[in-house]
Amino acid sequence: MPRPFHDDWSRRRRPAARALWHWHSALVAPTVPRDRDPESFFDEERARAEAGTLLCGVPDETASAAYEACETHSLPLDWLGAQVEAARLLAGETRFEQADQLDTFVRLWAVPHARLLAHLADVTNSVQIGWVDELARGFFHLGHLLRLPVDLEHGCLFMPLEELRQYDVSVERLRTGPVSEGARRLLWKQCVRVRDALQRGRALADDLGIRQRYALLRYWHGALALLDELDRRDYDLWSAPIELSRVRRLEVYLLMLFGRR
Repeated sequence: MPRPFHDDWSRRRRPAARALWHWHSALVAPTVPRDRDPESFFDEERARAEAGTLLCGVPDETASAAYEACETHSLPLDWLGAQVEAARLLAGETRFEQADQLDTFVRLWAVPHARLLAHLADVTNSVQIGWVDELARGFFHLGHLLRLPVDLEHGCLFMPLEELRQYDVSVERLRTGPVSEGARRLLWKQCVRVRDALQRGRALADDLGIRQRYALLRYWHGALALLDELDRRDYDLWSAPIELSRVRRLEVYLLMLFGRR
């Protein structure tokens, strides 16, 4: 998932964008105190977030900055709380049996963060927010697709287990490689999921101001270029990281400037 375009906000809004990103980042690897029941712990943490009070699992300065950003820019605290709700699934091993369970997690994790940034950019009508939601899903799935082996080393898998069984792919194969025919088909399906979400959200760029428009287009074209590179590599995530060459980065820059609007 892209960072909140730190260099592409006005000076007045940049601190808020950073504060919201730091809140989101602080919840990536939550720790539950040994003497606490995880369910009640996260219930209480979400209630604190929605009330704008300090949490046990988020540094005080991070929480305070996020609350200040919401107050200053009239952003809903509920969207901070939703991320806390999703974070309960990031404590310990993270698995999703079915696609709808993963979709629910993304709706609580990536979508609220994206909506906060959208409102910060004065993107607030229902049609626009629909595009924001799709972009959040697309960037989320792309980020975790490209870091799949690393995620698995940390106990996380952001693919439905039912799809692994469909293509006869084990978690261990995804952790270590090498790529098999089943793994290629599985990863191709994830790429389709990303492309579809990004295409559904593309129209948002046309409604943004110049600063945010070009930032979004840079990420959008860059995301598609990374998918193309993964396809060119025959879905091999294990031999080397999926990265763009200097020439391909230049192409992305030109597409950002002169591509379809």
